[in-house]
Amino acid sequence: MPAGALQVHHCAHPAQVMPTRGSAMKASVTRQGLTVRVIAGTRNAIIAMDLQDDKRPGCLGFSIGRMDMGPASSAPVAGEFRWLPNMLRFPSDLQGGGTTLTAPLQKFRWGDYTLMPAHRYRFTVVPRYGAPGQMMPALSPTEAPQGDGITLDVTTEDPTHDETFVHFNRAAAASSAFNTKFGDVADLAANTPKAKKARDWLSNGLKEALLAYMKKAEDNTWALHGAIYEFQQVELLQGLQEAIGRGVDVKIVYHHRHKDAKDTTAKKNDDAVKRAELGTVAKPRKADPQSAIMHDKFLVLLKNENGKLVPKSVWTGSTNWTDGALYGQLNVGHAVFDEKVAAIYESCFKLLLDDADSSTMKQALATLTPVSLTLPAGHQVIPILSPQSDDTMLHLYASLCEGAKSLLVSAPFALSPVILKVLSKKNEQAVRFMLLDKVGSLGGPEEVNVIEGDPSNSIAVATTLSSPLHDFQKKLLEGNESFHHAGIHIHSKIFAIDPFGSDPIIVTGSANFSNNSTVVNDSNTLIIRGSTAIADIYACEFMRMFEHYHFRAKQAGKIKSGKPMALSETDAWSAKYYVKDSKEERDRRLFAGTLS
Repeated sequence: MPAGALQVHHCAHPAQVMPTRGSAMKASVTRQGLTVRVIAGTRNAIIAMDLQDDKRPGCLGFSIGRMDMGPASSAPVAGEFRWLPNMLRFPSDLQGGGTTLTAPLQKFRWGDYTLMPAHRYRFTVVPRYGAPGQMMPALSPTEAPQGDGITLDVTTEDPTHDETFVHFNRAAAASSAFNTKFGDVADLAANTPKAKKARDWLSNGLKEALLAYMKKAEDNTWALHGAIYEFQQVELLQGLQEAIGRGVDVKIVYHHRHKDAKDTTAKKNDDAVKRAELGTVAKPRKADPQSAIMHDKFLVLLKNENGKLVPKSVWTGSTNWTDGALYGQLNVGHAVFDEKVAAIYESCFKLLLDDADSSTMKQALATLTPVSLTLPAGHQVIPILSPQSDDTMLHLYASLCEGAKSLLVSAPFALSPVILKVLSKKNEQAVRFMLLDKVGSLGGPEEVNVIEGDPSNSIAVATTLSSPLHDFQKKLLEGNESFHHAGIHIHSKIFAIDPFGSDPIIVTGSANFSNNSTVVNDSNTLIIRGSTAIADIYACEFMRMFEHYHFRAKQAGKIKSGKPMALSETDAWSAKYYVKDSKEERDRRLFAGTLS
């Protein structure tokens, strides 16, 4: 083994984060110059490494292994051990590879997107030294190392718990796995068992979670009151019909404004309501201005207590009730089980049910969810409802972004100039990741150049490929979706401010970060402060999508240049991660938790 090579021994009692409802499922160990941190979400985890500078010589990367330890609800049981995959190869060993055992990871973080919710996992990270085909330490293909590397245990979050009831669909990032599993399905829209299984796989529990949320209304002592922009998905509307059959008081408001002749959303909603026979419980939102969108997607759960309906919880997020929202776009559904928050949404629902005009809405919402430029400290959930009378909420978001040491941004449409002004400023202390549907979300060419040129910023833009999955999604999003977001693949609206710290802030909901969403449209946002569990879920899902599109762009660039992507046969791969203040250095230290 070369001088300076690292030899870290497996501890008798590996670092472990025990499953505690609502707690952060993170684990971190630093020993003999190596730091490993694992951040677990619901169905995925980020594995991050940092290597002391004097341990770099001769290091060819990291082998990463995983052992499944069973459900969190039972005692840990050692399961099968396997090395995580790596698509890249050493040029001198093209027959090798397939996993990080023989093709070590040459970067300082990796995402494992094949986990189960509420399960225990044991991860092992081993730095590898020497030469391709002769790396040290020698490791077994099927057994966990005994004496090399760092091993730590984590538990994924449980999305059925009230505190972590958050669900993301798979969207386009699952294309490779989808094509392997369902590449033989000729028509993904068909009413066949295999096609249905494929759609359910794409939903990733999002549709199922919303249906399960509806079933919490068990009988005639419960109510479901909702405001839904695109109100069309057959199974979801059937879920409401089943609730009515149980005696549940169901009331829905849906978008019915007519911006122009191209806006067919109202007709599609009407047709779906008629097919589902929901005309007696679903009411169209028609009040002026017609250019405004009833952009909400929330559902309040209420319980009859002593003859009075009491709001208990609310489901919200970015997910419209369409096939495109469930199987095509990236979306999130998020339920908050808090009576005060639910009561605010119920008050908004009543305004929408009365078809209040814009002036009435603004006046009422200014009292219902007042907005200031500062957030109170402490763990809390703050709803903000639109339309607002001014753009204070945009200035609040800009202020949060400006103060963030680390920032994740997911934006389907153009960001407000108020926010772009902050993102255009160089910040040597910040690390920012931006997941965009179109590069135009960053403004005009000049603003784009400034933001892209800042080493603080890493940007991924949605792109499409020709495959059965992408052809299916293209048809959903360009043929069947509302003209307001035809062709949109990134539909989640998220700010994650310092998501890996002790006081994270998550901004999520139906509202885009634009002037129209703030002062024109009916929409809503949640600001969640202090929940490290929620932040972990959002961060892991965000990075899943970000890495998919970022890798796709990098791969396309290599193909265009004629240079295939391959592993370095020396330790030169790591040099860029140690250039002071470079994008790569900040990335390495942020995820490993060593960025001050």
